[in-house]
Amino acid sequence: MSQHNVNTAAKETQESSTFKSQGIPGISPALAESLAYLVSLGEQRMTLEDRAEQLCGTLCNMAEALCTTVTDWSCSRPVLPLASVSAWLAAGEVVRANFGETGEAAWAYAADYLAVQLVAGHAMFIADVA
Repeated sequence: MSQHNVNTAAKETQESSTFKSQGIPGISPALAESLAYLVSLGEQRMTLEDRAEQLCGTLCNMAEALCTTVTDWSCSRPVLPLASVSAWLAAGEVVRANFGETGEAAWAYAADYLAVQLVAGHAMFIADVA
């Protein structure tokens, strides 16, 4: 791949990051920042282990930020704003498209982490209300 192609690919990745976060009306700053970081992570030089740790950590932080946007914990499936769900799904697209098996593993881990956080949040709400 020539230097020109590398520069073009990097520019397209940055543009798609901007589009993804700007294309989601009402996205929280924390979710927008995490989404932008996930896109930029593909451009950073680091070991596979460091990249996996950064992916996992960023996705888990994003899951926690997503939980802060829940509008109704009383439902067995807590209610989330569309912007938050859209940001989460966009993160999944970025990670699975750009990081291969490492991205797939990080996404699976983070999705499980989010599910546990939502169940725990609902349980804590019920315990406080009851």
